[in-house]
Amino acid sequence: MIYQYKNWTLVFLEGKNTARLGVLDLRGPSGELLEVTGLERTLIDIVVRPSYAGGIGQVLAAYKAAKTKLSVDLLLKTLKRLDYLYPYHQAIGFYMSRAGYSAAHYEKLRKLSVKFDFYLAHNMGPTAYDPYWRLYYPNEFRSARRGASRSA
Repeated sequence: MIYQYKNWTLVFLEGKNTARLGVLDLRGPSGELLEVTGLERTLIDIVVRPSYAGGIGQVLAAYKAAKTKLSVDLLLKTLKRLDYLYPYHQAIGFYMSRAGYSAAHYEKLRKLSVKFDFYLAHNMGPTAYDPYWRLYYPNEFRSARRGASRSA
């Protein structure tokens, strides 16, 4: 649902019923109460639906910006409770490695298993393959190798 109000565009997203997992109350600029997802839940959600963040380049930028603020343990706990069928942990680990996280952080995701080949997003165009994460990603990410010591 998209609404226009003055110079604002408000987009309401709905998805999987999660019993408000990761939802926080935040005061808006006028003191209004806003329900928002916390950092870890948001980073998971934008991996699941990169278009919500403006695309996979923006997802990578978000992971880079969150590097000093992210609780990997809370992210893992949230991801496990969301219980997705698809191996999104592979994509999260890929983003973390490309964003320069330490191996100690992204290896926690790899321990969840890397059994399936997976695509970072839909309709990416020409792709490259990362055998470490068993993940297809856009060719333009090949140059974004920072922190990807074990990745292709």
